[in-house]
Amino acid sequence: MKHIGFYLIMLIGMMLCWGCGDHKITESTETEAGLSEYRMAQLDMAQICGFGKVQDEYVCIGEAENGGYIRLTGEKPDGDFRQEELKLDSVMDETDMITAADMDEAGSLYLAVSKMDDKRDITGRIVKVMPDDTVQILADHIEENVKNIRLTADGYIIGCADGVIQCFSMEGQKKYEIENSDYTDICVAGDKLVVLTARDIETYDISDGHMLETITSFDDTLTEGLEDAASEKGKDALSCSNIMKYDEKSDQIYIMLGTGLFAYKLSDKLGTRLTTFKSADIRYDFVVEDSDTFVAVTGDKSGNKRIVVYSLSDAYAAYNSTKEASDSRTVTVYSLYYTESYENLITWYESDHSDITVQYIWGVDDQNGISEKDAISSLNTQLLAGEGPDVIIMDGLNVKSYENTGVLMDLSQVLDDIQKENPSCLKNVLYTYKNKDGSVYAIPAMETFTAVIGPEAEIRNVTDVQSLVAYINSQDKPADGNDLSFYYLESYFDTLYPVYASEIVDMEGHYDREILKKFLEDLRLLYDLEMARTTQDQINDWTARFGAYEENIKDNYSGYMSPLFNREWSGRKLAFVDMKTMSEAWLFYSIKEDSMVGMEDNTANRDYDYEPWGTDEGMIYVPNTILAVNSKKENRDSAVEFVKALFSAEVQKKYYGTECGNPVNMDGVRAWNEDALSMGTPGGAVEVGGNNYLNWTYWRTDEYLEDYIDKLSRLCVPSNPDVRIRSMIRENAADYLEGNASLEDTLNIIDKLLNVYLKE
Repeated sequence: MKHIGFYLIMLIGMMLCWGCGDHKITESTETEAGLSEYRMAQLDMAQICGFGKVQDEYVCIGEAENGGYIRLTGEKPDGDFRQEELKLDSVMDETDMITAADMDEAGSLYLAVSKMDDKRDITGRIVKVMPDDTVQILADHIEENVKNIRLTADGYIIGCADGVIQCFSMEGQKKYEIENSDYTDICVAGDKLVVLTARDIETYDISDGHMLETITSFDDTLTEGLEDAASEKGKDALSCSNIMKYDEKSDQIYIMLGTGLFAYKLSDKLGTRLTTFKSADIRYDFVVEDSDTFVAVTGDKSGNKRIVVYSLSDAYAAYNSTKEASDSRTVTVYSLYYTESYENLITWYESDHSDITVQYIWGVDDQNGISEKDAISSLNTQLLAGEGPDVIIMDGLNVKSYENTGVLMDLSQVLDDIQKENPSCLKNVLYTYKNKDGSVYAIPAMETFTAVIGPEAEIRNVTDVQSLVAYINSQDKPADGNDLSFYYLESYFDTLYPVYASEIVDMEGHYDREILKKFLEDLRLLYDLEMARTTQDQINDWTARFGAYEENIKDNYSGYMSPLFNREWSGRKLAFVDMKTMSEAWLFYSIKEDSMVGMEDNTANRDYDYEPWGTDEGMIYVPNTILAVNSKKENRDSAVEFVKALFSAEVQKKYYGTECGNPVNMDGVRAWNEDALSMGTPGGAVEVGGNNYLNWTYWRTDEYLEDYIDKLSRLCVPSNPDVRIRSMIRENAADYLEGNASLEDTLNIIDKLLNVYLKE
């Protein structure tokens, strides 16, 4: 079923403002009951509209993965669910969408159905579906997208995307409305309507909607969770986000935030943390079984939905122990740095491979204070002792230094299997570490590259720093920011370094001091030019908006590229970026398409193109998510099975985040786009110069999709991702860029460090 336009509109509508209250109370106390987590049945659903319990059965409403809205019903969260298609042809067509759902004790469903007209205006209607499939329209022509519906004793309450909360009788008569533009969720608690915002809990009289009180004081954990819930709401805009429920038996409100599950008693304003969530899964909706048991529908970032039980009761332990008994295989995966994207990848893999448990470990993160050198030394000690992780993600490690030690398995047969099973994989990237004798000890599953973006005719010859500097000098200073939106030393280094890394120290460990010198000179040339065209106010403004470099670099590619949407306003038509993932490509083609929210396509940016940078030998890429297998025999078969699965189109089509890279499997890229097209128009909006531009999270035309694939196919020269070499150069380049050290002194320092390292 097509969802034309709704993903975008819902996403925009769900971006809620932070509110504040006016009634202070004593700070709530916090305890932790330590509920156990039991992962239950996986649901084959693309969208979750609502989840509840009718008599003794769980009911889940949503869209099937192959289209069409369905109802799943089952007695146990780990058992088989009966599936039946909802017969809604009389009240909605294929472009309409269910945006919220609730159910009564008799089993009737109350659905919010949204429709978009040719002008992209949304109207909603409330539909009742009785157990015998009789359909009744309760309210029609609601002038907004409805995102919440809650039943009352004699009617229902809806929450709309514009922040207006409306109360209706069952006959469709509007009783009152409440304007609360920053609300996150609503629930009915006896004679009260409870409204959750980013900073408070507000209560209203259910009969007439007048405000009763505003509660603004909570413990720090709950406060942080409320703010995060408001900012996260709408991230999966196709599905519901019912995070607050009232339980009459205990007279408590239960709030399921990203940080954990909380109970809140309105009568004494006491908050209690029941458990802390270990995973970052999205929690769509939940059922309060009892004060010690909660059944939720959750989803990981790969889109997989399942039922999860959080409970103090051991009633679910039998299922858990059965599952554990069947999980006879365990694979340990290591990466040098903690990467949330790898954790998400593993969660997705486990959800589809119940017979394998994958444990993720890492060497360095923001908290443990371990240096790269010490982390690598510890890993090497384990591997040489015949121990250590089963799968090693080699990003940041010197692959060649491990090849002759015997600690890694020869993956030449695995590589042949991957290529045979996935013929659309980029051979240049797959064969990055293939030796002349045919042996292969590591295989990249992703890649990144540096590219220049601008009008095609103007950037065609911008192929090195000298031509880039000449081009910038030929342009007027931008009205907004500087030419590249680079305000940190690290921005220049991290974008430019991969282009030179392949020659400074090549894959075989050959060091070229002259290339290092050229890199430092070119880096200084670009840095000096841009700093001369940048004011301190511009630097301060950027830092105030995005924080320090380390805080925003993973998610801020849009900050470097988005001024290109409105080049007349910004004075910017150039970008120099690290194309880390499909997201940067989506943003580029969105800029090229130049669509504004609510308007027809523009044509100002149709001349844009982007060109990967390279050397005389070809376009350069950085191998990413480089997979190797421990040579120890224990778990080796399971490790190989895990590695091979990561190259499949089914896995490669999933987007895991900025740390992973662009897919190596082009069928995965095409499969992603097919999935996105089945959703309608997934994406969001970017505000530039007072205009909102559409930022699509897929390729809108086959031409754009194949252009992206063609650019990936042209990547042929691997850069050296050795993190210790990079760190030695990066740490010593700062003084040179700032004019505190000469080029010769900087070269001598780095030269000495590199020579020692390469002889180790």
